[in-house]
Amino acid sequence: MRHRNSTIAYVIFALVAIGILFTVLTRPGTLIIPLLVFGSIFLLYKYPPSRWRSRSKSFSPPRFSSSKTKRRNATFRVINGSKDSSDEPPKYH
Repeated sequence: MRHRNSTIAYVIFALVAIGILFTVLTRPGTLIIPLLVFGSIFLLYKYPPSRWRSRSKSFSPPRFSSSKTKRRNATFRVINGSKDSSDEPPKYH
């Protein structure tokens, strides 16, 4: 069974190769636009625009502050709601 699936794959790949070769020989202009699109996508994937901007700026922010400042912990307050204090489910259930 495994040999049968690989044979089918080889036949499909051969037909695809024949179709591409036939298209290139008869109408080569039809492949220029897809090649340009896939080439530009590949170039943008390989060299993204964010890399272009980062080379002009070599400044990186410091990871740790030089001065040892003490942080103040946030204070949390409990806001009393209008719910009754019992842990029973609501009356409308």
